[in-house]
Amino acid sequence: MTGENTGDDPLITRYRGLICDLDGVVYRGPSAVPHAVETLNRVTARGVPVVFATNNASRPPEDVSDHLRGLGVASRGWSVVTSSQAAAAYLAELLGRGTPVFAVGGPGVARALTEAGLTPVREADLDGAPVEAVVQGLGTDVTWRELAAVGRLADAGATWVATNVDLTLPTSYGRAPGNGALVALVRTATSASPYVVGKPRADLFDLARHRLGTVHSETLVCGDLLDTDIEGANSAGLDSLFVLSGASRLRDLAFAEPSARPTYVAADLSGLLAPGTPLRAGSELTSDALSRLPNTVGDDELLRSVVTTAWAVRDAGGEVSADDGLWEKIEQQLSRGRSA
Repeated sequence: MTGENTGDDPLITRYRGLICDLDGVVYRGPSAVPHAVETLNRVTARGVPVVFATNNASRPPEDVSDHLRGLGVASRGWSVVTSSQAAAAYLAELLGRGTPVFAVGGPGVARALTEAGLTPVREADLDGAPVEAVVQGLGTDVTWRELAAVGRLADAGATWVATNVDLTLPTSYGRAPGNGALVALVRTATSASPYVVGKPRADLFDLARHRLGTVHSETLVCGDLLDTDIEGANSAGLDSLFVLSGASRLRDLAFAEPSARPTYVAADLSGLLAPGTPLRAGSELTSDALSRLPNTVGDDELLRSVVTTAWAVRDAGGEVSADDGLWEKIEQQLSRGRSA
């Protein structure tokens, strides 16, 4: 952190740059998450730059930027980095300029390779262009022939880079297989293993931080997934804000292992503009207060108390109820308290 602030100073004033996830944090499909756009515009208006870092390798950054501007995000003070760009940056350090690289996935993969000075090659052109590396990212039109070629090339010694290994992908119809599912499919037919650059690995965070021009202590990560955003922030040595506006729920946070525990927690991105108190297991309530949690209603302080109490009990070897209904009730009560 850049230093402890006091009183009512917003959390974001402790940092000089923000790395922010997108799906579940800024938007859900075509719609903005409540409070997200106005919060981001206030953050950038304060002079704090934002880099949106996404594991989604299929779309070029320009398409993501158009989506954000269409939601009302101000036109300046932010940029987008993707796991495709992280993969291309990694290979650009290893390979000579213009080196052919087999590109699997959506248009974002080939675009990133080209921008990094490498030459993307499609499956149909492999016979005439021997490649030294493979980048495997998600694309809706990925074929069996492409997946088979990934395994064949990796077995032959080509450097295999996976943009991410997310097993599922949220869609308007529910969950669908993600790039991790396709990577796992290839691994059934090869003895090779890919180098992964997307969250929770540090590469994407390092690229985003380089874009911000900040050191570790000046950088805050915001996300809604404990096993990618938060665990990745921890692996990259960065503070993090976990928001409950996306896929992971309060129960998930209460049962998170130390490697996936955030620095802060808030209902949504508006927590950036509220005073932030770090989460420390056992720092606010004693473990015998756990039985009172179902009756808890209130504000962000109580939200922190719920989480730190659960952590303290579990870390001490105690038991915390895993009942989904109970945790849903607690989360609903806390939500009512915040909106009261």
